[in-house]
Amino acid sequence: MGKLSFLFVPIIFGAAFWAIDSTMPLAGISSAVRYCISDFNRRNVSAKAVNFSANTFVSPAVFTENDSILFLEKQKYALAETTTAAKTLAVARSFVGAPYVTGCLDRTSEECLAVNLCELDCWTFVENSLAIALAAPGDFYGYRTHLQELRYWGGQVNGYGSRIHYFTGWLLQNEKRGILVDLTETMGGIPYRKKIGYMSARPARYPKVKDPENLRSIHAAERRINAHQWFYIPKNRVAKMEHLIQEGDIVSLTAWKPELDIAHQGFAVKINGRIHLMHASSLHKKVIISKQPLPEYIANQAGQTGIMVGRLR
Repeated sequence: MGKLSFLFVPIIFGAAFWAIDSTMPLAGISSAVRYCISDFNRRNVSAKAVNFSANTFVSPAVFTENDSILFLEKQKYALAETTTAAKTLAVARSFVGAPYVTGCLDRTSEECLAVNLCELDCWTFVENSLAIALAAPGDFYGYRTHLQELRYWGGQVNGYGSRIHYFTGWLLQNEKRGILVDLTETMGGIPYRKKIGYMSARPARYPKVKDPENLRSIHAAERRINAHQWFYIPKNRVAKMEHLIQEGDIVSLTAWKPELDIAHQGFAVKINGRIHLMHASSLHKKVIISKQPLPEYIANQAGQTGIMVGRLR
């Protein structure tokens, strides 16, 4: 088991202040408890080199030494490629077999940037692969900056409601940032006529939404998403447009549930001329590549109605 890789680091929750000694073994605490660590004094980071906004303040982050080691290991795959899509896909492939876990972003009482490269869900699999690909060589701080800009509205951490909780919101923000382009309509998609409001309508399922400030933020996010015209490709049409999907495209599976936008996501990979889905599977409890080509895979998913396709720039 790894240990914290620093001698003396401030841990801040609101007005409280703690310090953790580097000799404290991680095995001595619950695996669900990680650490809020802030790099306030880090120097010589080039905003141009890592391509993140100079206005982004990187919040306290939750991570362990193992995460920083895994970042360096995974980034080696990205550095061998040239395009963002190829870099991201190379990192994603290196995660195949990594364990699936739920709730990895909700393990602290206070919202802070959660880094967990040891365990992934379907969303953090996509997000971490891209953030690692975007980071400058060896720059763990830059990776965390990219992760924050991908995950939070406006790239700023300001409570639970500042996190993007709907994947269409993630697509919307990162298309505006120039990270990707939504190709669903041009691939023959039809209007996705669905009013998104799943979280705000179900506070019992999302306890933090009961907080009035969080609820206001979630409502604002839902209005932002609902103001955008979305398209999707119904599952019975996916076979006809499979040839338009490229390796590295982000494939989002639209949800059957009322008021919910996306049920699952992953990357397109090509095997023997057919597109398959590489994703963190809740069924198989790990990152896998679907045995079936995408049209057959989506046809067998009762809770999913079709797909959206985003391409990394």
